[in-house]
Amino acid sequence: MLVLGINTGTSIDAVDLALVEWRSPFDLKDFSIVAEDSFEFDFNLKQEFEKIINKQNANLDEISDLNYDFSKFLASLVQEFSTKHSQTIDLIGLHGQTIFHGGKSTWQLGDGSIIANILDIDTVSDFRGADIARGGCGAPLISFLDERLIRSNHENIATLNIGGIANITVMEQGKITIAYDTGPGNTLIDNLFQKLYNQSFDKDGHIAYKGKVNEKFVENLINNTEYFKQEAPKSTGRELFNHKYADKFLDLGNTQNIISSASYLTVKTISQELKKYNLEKVYISGGGIKNKFIIEHLKQDNPQIKFETHDETGIKSQYKEAILFSLLAYTSYNKIPNNVPSSTGASSEAILGKISYGNARNQ
Repeated sequence: MLVLGINTGTSIDAVDLALVEWRSPFDLKDFSIVAEDSFEFDFNLKQEFEKIINKQNANLDEISDLNYDFSKFLASLVQEFSTKHSQTIDLIGLHGQTIFHGGKSTWQLGDGSIIANILDIDTVSDFRGADIARGGCGAPLISFLDERLIRSNHENIATLNIGGIANITVMEQGKITIAYDTGPGNTLIDNLFQKLYNQSFDKDGHIAYKGKVNEKFVENLINNTEYFKQEAPKSTGRELFNHKYADKFLDLGNTQNIISSASYLTVKTISQELKKYNLEKVYISGGGIKNKFIIEHLKQDNPQIKFETHDETGIKSQYKEAILFSLLAYTSYNKIPNNVPSSTGASSEAILGKISYGNARNQ
């Protein structure tokens, strides 16, 4: 079955698509990646999402209209992808764009039914609700891919995704898989960089290298943020690590020091979690892999760990989450439980996702 996974991250900078051929529901490692591509996020839609997420407030008509317009935009990208790569698509897996993720609920825009009916392709969406209904956080979802496709039979390994929010999946020998959000990845850095330099991000960590880290400030910020004291499983998002949280760094004055210290907060909060485990190797993915300042300091803080890019596993860093939503859609369609309760905190396994059918004549 050819299943297209669609992912838009918390940074709202691009839409990644991955078409995967899954050959057997009884052997999920029997797959091949057919095509991958990335498309720029529509500027006007990005602005609307940023407004809602940053303010944590919007009119119902604004949310409803955005949901519809965003769904149509995604459908147009699928059509463009299909034509460009000359591929048919049997099924779509859509995560959608998160506008709220809290302790009791979560909300992603992007309507599977709209996409299914525009494209006449069955679409699976809304992957988090079933886990939350069973007492889980609804996150992180990536641990299912890690557990089924990446886990080693002879090494203690972890995967680390540094997107807008950073998350890890820990897979030690003889132990259950643990996964959770460590805290901010790129979101605070990007927010501050936009405010101070009127640019989207700190390319290669260039400005962070020029600044000086205020370690005392970072340490105090960690000590005064309740999330960092919570035990896993746990998840977070831009509801906490938003522009208001980023503004705390403005007290440092010097713009280069601000970016340097915000970048080090990401490093420090990841490192303090990695040190809790007996890890030999960590595979890194996400946009943060391009930030040389973050990667260099992670290696300095954790000399006992060998860091490699996620590409070494055969799954490209950039498209890992798009492949995840292809996998989740395929397993959901085949009625295979696809959450990891030890990572999300759910009371039991669940089949994640809602199926929206396309052309009724093909059913």
